[in-house]
Amino acid sequence: MPAPWLSLALLVGLVPGGVPRGGGHPGPGPVAQPDSGATLRGARRAQASFESYRRQHVLERDVYPAGACDLHFGRFCFWYGDRKYDSVPEPGVIREARGRLLGELAAAAAQLPGDDWIAGQRVRYLLEDGRPADAVALAHDCRGTPWWCTVLAGLALHGATQFASADSAFATALGAMPEEERCRWRDVSALLPSELRGRYERMTCEERTDFEGRWWWLVAPLASGPGNDRRTEHFARLTLARIESESRTAFNMVWGDDLREMLLRFGPDVFWSRRPSSALSTAEVQITGYDREPAFHFVPSAHAFADPGRAKLEDWAPADAHPGELYAPPYAERFLPLEAQIAAFRRGDSCLVAGVYDVSADPSVGHQPARTALVLARTEAARVVSARETHLDGRQVLTATAACAPEVASLEIVGTNARWVARLRQGIEPPARDAVSDLLLLDPTDSVTRDLKALLPHALPSARVPVGRVGLYWEVPGIDSAGDPVSTSLAVTAEPRSWLGRRVESLGLARRHRGVELSWEEVLRSEGGIAARVLDLDLSALATGRYWIELSVSVAGAVPVRATREVELVER
Repeated sequence: MPAPWLSLALLVGLVPGGVPRGGGHPGPGPVAQPDSGATLRGARRAQASFESYRRQHVLERDVYPAGACDLHFGRFCFWYGDRKYDSVPEPGVIREARGRLLGELAAAAAQLPGDDWIAGQRVRYLLEDGRPADAVALAHDCRGTPWWCTVLAGLALHGATQFASADSAFATALGAMPEEERCRWRDVSALLPSELRGRYERMTCEERTDFEGRWWWLVAPLASGPGNDRRTEHFARLTLARIESESRTAFNMVWGDDLREMLLRFGPDVFWSRRPSSALSTAEVQITGYDREPAFHFVPSAHAFADPGRAKLEDWAPADAHPGELYAPPYAERFLPLEAQIAAFRRGDSCLVAGVYDVSADPSVGHQPARTALVLARTEAARVVSARETHLDGRQVLTATAACAPEVASLEIVGTNARWVARLRQGIEPPARDAVSDLLLLDPTDSVTRDLKALLPHALPSARVPVGRVGLYWEVPGIDSAGDPVSTSLAVTAEPRSWLGRRVESLGLARRHRGVELSWEEVLRSEGGIAARVLDLDLSALATGRYWIELSVSVAGAVPVRATREVELVER
């Protein structure tokens, strides 16, 4: 995931609107039936006046980059920022004006309790005003079109960070929408990378169901939490797009596809500024909108989408400096890559998966309270979560048991008292019934125990191995309790070097990447159906760098079964 970004949307040559409109109530007089058309027109004028007032009173900032736009959206120029202007404080007079607008909208709602436009504006501005609980209560009392009221409840619940409830509300609303409307709301094409978009756009609405389900599962920032906040964020953006398309915006522009696409891909603006007025053109107001930040790109590669169970770590670490969509989770200012070791071991028809990590040496997250979780999932619905509250003081182990099938493993740490997340996500292919288990890297040990539970606290917290001795643990299938002859060979070989690396080695300027080869014969016996082996391996003669450890095991002369693990040898 890239570093956080700040996005700027610039519109040049805006014409200022009118003056602010305050609240007020008519004096006593004859009772008359309300004019619904006049009430709605008055509410719309109040909303337009507020946005005009906002444009005139946001703070002045001259923040326009000198270079070309990073992206073009129709009438707009978009930049990925550098956090120099990460926020623009809202002047108090704007909040006061918004309070007056909310009062006028409430009065209009009393006259027109079933109006969808008024209900949407009230929820929108309550959330903007930092009052999510009031927005939730209002949405629950909504008397407009049922599916629209449920959508507003989803928006309000998402704003209140009640993601599971928001997920349920949006799902209910989708089920109640007319079919054509539902298809439009489900459309994720604006978020897809080009290698997936073409395939998606060729599908019918019905054919897209499985695709969309997989997409939302894989882009979720946290697999362990209730609800999928990336999905509720998308539907919240869609809801805001509908609300804003029927009202005046801070940019004083007619709504168009450019504004909608920016909103869907990068989220709503949360701050605004205006360029300092020019002495030559006092009538011109130039507005900059700022997306919420820090924001992150959680989209996996096309390879991970096609085959999640075989996805690599790098499939969730896109190198694109200008990602096509971003999301700023309200619970995390940092998303950190997590180093860990994950290994799987068959237990009958199930597989035990262990995740080992240690972040205590990181001064920014170590020795803090946190919630940790290991998630194993074949789909969003078919998942196993093993979680606990802990204190990050040293090496930690999490285990979970699931079906032996390719799936996605997500190891997650969420700070309790600070807004950060550390995450490792990759596919795992558990061993087949007749295959040797994964290789587990251990601290060097002279222990004779072969009990996995006893050895897990000694497992290395990553595949980074200090040059010297390292322990290995594995399990062999098909061994009789009385014993079977077993032939084993083990090779440690360096990953291919570049031409320059080989040249430096040949000149004696760097240690050569040698290898290690071992083979032996022995009789193994199973205990409790498991034949386990522990080996202490000396790698002190090898240079630092990346290596493959390959184990080959033949039981009673049968075809060998193999296991491999990539490691990186590092200086002590």
